[in-house]
Amino acid sequence: MIVIVKRCPWATKSPQLMIYHDTVWGKPTFDSAKLFKALSLEIMQAGLTFDTVLKFEDGMDETFKDFSVNYLAKCSDKDIQKFLQNKKVIRNRAKITALIENAKIVKSNPNILVNLTWEPVNFTQLDHLLQSAPQTEDYSEFLKKFLGPFKAKGFARIGKVTLYSYLQAVGVVNDHLLDCDFR
Repeated sequence: MIVIVKRCPWATKSPQLMIYHDTVWGKPTFDSAKLFKALSLEIMQAGLTFDTVLKFEDGMDETFKDFSVNYLAKCSDKDIQKFLQNKKVIRNRAKITALIENAKIVKSNPNILVNLTWEPVNFTQLDHLLQSAPQTEDYSEFLKKFLGPFKAKGFARIGKVTLYSYLQAVGVVNDHLLDCDFR
Protein backbone atom coordinates (compact mmCIF):
# COMPACT_ATOMS: atom_id res chain seq x y z
CA MET A 1 0.00 0.00 0.00
CA ILE A 2 1.36 3.41 -0.96
CA VAL A 3 0.79 6.19 1.52
CA ILE A 4 0.91 9.72 0.16
CA VAL A 5 2.11 12.24 2.72
CA LYS A 6 1.11 15.87 2.29
CA ARG A 7 3.61 18.52 3.36
CA CYS A 8 3.83 22.27 3.17
CA PRO A 9 5.08 23.02 -0.38
CA TRP A 10 8.37 24.62 0.76
CA ALA A 11 9.35 21.35 2.46
CA THR A 12 9.30 19.28 -0.71
CA LYS A 13 12.30 20.96 -2.34
CA SER A 14 14.98 18.75 -0.78
CA PRO A 15 15.38 15.76 1.52
CA GLN A 16 16.94 18.02 4.19
CA LEU A 17 13.92 20.34 4.13
CA MET A 18 11.54 17.36 4.37
CA ILE A 19 13.31 16.01 7.43
CA TYR A 20 13.43 19.46 9.04
CA HIS A 21 9.75 20.09 8.30
CA ASP A 22 8.64 16.68 9.55
CA THR A 23 10.71 16.55 12.74
CA VAL A 24 11.54 20.09 13.91
CA TRP A 25 9.63 22.93 12.26
CA GLY A 26 6.58 24.14 14.11
CA LYS A 27 6.96 21.88 17.13
CA PRO A 28 6.61 23.90 20.37
CA THR A 29 10.08 24.24 21.88
CA PHE A 30 10.70 25.49 25.42
CA ASP A 31 14.30 24.34 25.90
CA SER A 32 16.67 27.32 26.04
CA ALA A 33 19.50 25.54 24.19
CA LYS A 34 17.19 24.48 21.36
CA LEU A 35 15.72 27.98 21.15
CA PHE A 36 19.22 29.46 20.93
CA LYS A 37 20.17 27.08 18.13
CA ALA A 38 16.95 27.80 16.23
CA LEU A 39 17.48 31.55 16.55
CA SER A 40 21.09 31.14 15.43
CA LEU A 41 20.08 29.14 12.37
CA GLU A 42 17.52 31.78 11.42
CA ILE A 43 20.17 34.49 11.80
CA MET A 44 22.50 32.48 9.58
CA GLN A 45 19.74 32.14 6.97
CA ALA A 46 19.35 35.87 6.24
CA GLY A 47 19.90 36.25 2.50
CA LEU A 48 20.18 32.49 1.96
CA THR A 49 17.76 29.64 1.52
CA PHE A 50 17.09 27.51 4.56
CA ASP A 51 18.17 24.51 2.52
CA THR A 52 21.64 26.11 2.36
CA VAL A 53 21.65 26.56 6.14
CA LEU A 54 20.71 22.92 6.65
CA LYS A 55 23.61 21.83 4.42
CA PHE A 56 25.96 23.65 6.82
CA GLU A 57 24.16 22.58 10.02
CA ASP A 58 26.38 19.60 10.87
CA GLY A 59 29.54 21.63 10.29
CA MET A 60 28.21 24.49 12.40
CA ASP A 61 27.16 22.04 15.14
CA GLU A 62 30.70 20.70 15.17
CA THR A 63 32.39 24.10 14.99
CA PHE A 64 30.12 25.91 17.46
CA LYS A 65 29.92 22.93 19.85
CA ASP A 66 26.23 22.31 19.12
CA PHE A 67 25.62 26.07 19.33
CA SER A 68 26.73 25.99 22.96
CA VAL A 69 25.96 29.28 24.67
CA ASN A 70 28.86 28.73 27.06
CA TYR A 71 31.30 28.06 24.23
CA LEU A 72 30.15 30.90 21.96
CA ALA A 73 29.98 33.46 24.78
CA LYS A 74 33.72 32.95 25.35
CA CYS A 75 34.72 33.36 21.71
CA SER A 76 37.02 36.23 20.78
CA ASP A 77 37.92 38.04 17.59
CA LYS A 78 40.66 35.44 17.12
CA ASP A 79 37.98 32.72 17.16
CA ILE A 80 35.91 34.69 14.66
CA GLN A 81 38.93 34.82 12.34
CA LYS A 82 39.25 31.03 12.67
CA PHE A 83 35.54 30.53 11.95
CA LEU A 84 35.79 32.72 8.85
CA GLN A 85 38.40 30.31 7.44
CA ASN A 86 36.28 27.22 8.18
CA LYS A 87 34.45 25.89 5.11
CA LYS A 88 32.07 23.94 7.35
CA VAL A 89 30.27 27.11 8.50
CA ILE A 90 28.49 30.00 6.83
CA ARG A 91 31.37 32.43 6.71
CA ASN A 92 29.77 35.79 7.42
CA ARG A 93 31.45 37.96 10.04
CA ALA A 94 28.31 39.89 11.01
CA LYS A 95 26.28 36.72 11.49
CA ILE A 96 28.99 34.94 13.48
CA THR A 97 29.53 38.03 15.63
CA ALA A 98 25.77 38.15 16.26
CA LEU A 99 25.77 34.54 17.47
CA ILE A 100 28.55 35.37 19.92
CA GLU A 101 26.86 38.53 21.18
CA ASN A 102 23.53 36.74 21.53
CA ALA A 103 25.23 33.88 23.39
CA LYS A 104 26.59 36.38 25.92
CA ILE A 105 23.06 37.67 26.55
CA VAL A 106 21.65 34.17 27.00
CA LYS A 107 24.55 33.10 29.22
CA SER A 108 23.87 35.99 31.58
CA ASN A 109 20.16 35.11 31.74
CA PRO A 110 19.52 31.44 30.81
CA ASN A 111 15.71 31.79 30.71
CA ILE A 112 15.66 34.93 28.60
CA LEU A 113 14.89 33.18 25.31
CA VAL A 114 12.11 31.08 26.78
CA ASN A 115 10.50 34.19 28.24
CA LEU A 116 10.98 36.49 25.22
CA THR A 117 9.74 33.76 22.90
CA TRP A 118 6.73 32.47 24.81
CA GLU A 119 5.48 35.14 27.27
CA PRO A 120 3.84 37.31 24.57
CA VAL A 121 1.55 34.37 23.71
CA ASN A 122 1.05 33.17 27.30
CA PHE A 123 3.14 30.06 26.58
CA THR A 124 0.49 28.81 24.13
CA GLN A 125 0.99 27.99 20.46
CA LEU A 126 -1.02 30.08 18.02
CA ASP A 127 -2.51 28.38 14.96
CA HIS A 128 -3.01 30.60 11.94
CA LEU A 129 -5.10 27.92 10.16
CA LEU A 130 -3.40 28.70 6.87
CA GLN A 131 -4.52 27.63 3.44
CA SER A 132 -1.50 29.31 1.80
CA ALA A 133 1.92 30.48 2.92
CA PRO A 134 1.87 33.63 5.08
CA GLN A 135 3.66 36.85 4.24
CA THR A 136 5.72 38.29 7.08
CA GLU A 137 4.26 41.76 6.51
CA ASP A 138 0.84 40.30 7.35
CA TYR A 139 2.12 39.92 10.91
CA SER A 140 3.85 43.26 11.47
CA GLU A 141 1.51 44.21 14.32
CA PHE A 142 1.82 40.76 15.90
CA LEU A 143 5.63 40.93 15.72
CA LYS A 144 5.82 44.21 17.67
CA LYS A 145 5.28 42.44 21.00
CA PHE A 146 8.31 40.26 20.21
CA LEU A 147 10.65 42.53 18.26
CA GLY A 148 10.79 45.38 20.79
CA PRO A 149 11.73 43.16 23.75
CA PHE A 150 14.34 41.21 21.74
CA LYS A 151 15.97 44.45 20.61
CA ALA A 152 15.71 46.01 24.08
CA LYS A 153 17.66 43.08 25.52
CA GLY A 154 20.37 43.65 22.91
CA PHE A 155 19.87 40.68 20.57
CA ALA A 156 21.72 41.20 17.30
CA ARG A 157 20.50 40.70 13.73
CA ILE A 158 16.87 40.30 14.71
CA GLY A 159 14.52 41.76 12.12
CA LYS A 160 10.92 41.00 11.25
CA VAL A 161 11.63 38.21 8.78
CA THR A 162 14.24 36.51 10.97
CA LEU A 163 12.06 36.79 14.05
CA TYR A 164 8.93 35.49 12.35
CA SER A 165 10.86 32.56 10.84
CA TYR A 166 12.20 31.80 14.32
CA LEU A 167 8.69 31.89 15.83
CA GLN A 168 7.54 29.47 13.13
CA ALA A 169 10.52 27.17 13.66
CA VAL A 170 10.06 26.87 17.43
CA GLY A 171 6.31 26.43 17.22
CA VAL A 172 5.08 29.71 18.67
CA VAL A 173 2.98 29.92 15.54
CA ASN A 174 1.70 26.86 13.73
CA ASP A 175 2.03 27.80 10.09
CA HIS A 176 1.68 24.30 8.68
CA LEU A 177 -0.96 24.55 5.99
CA LEU A 178 -4.33 23.05 6.83
CA ASP A 179 -3.81 20.18 4.38
CA CYS A 180 -0.35 19.33 5.75
CA ASP A 181 -0.13 15.97 7.52
CA PHE A 182 2.33 17.41 10.05
CA ARG A 183 0.02 20.02 11.63
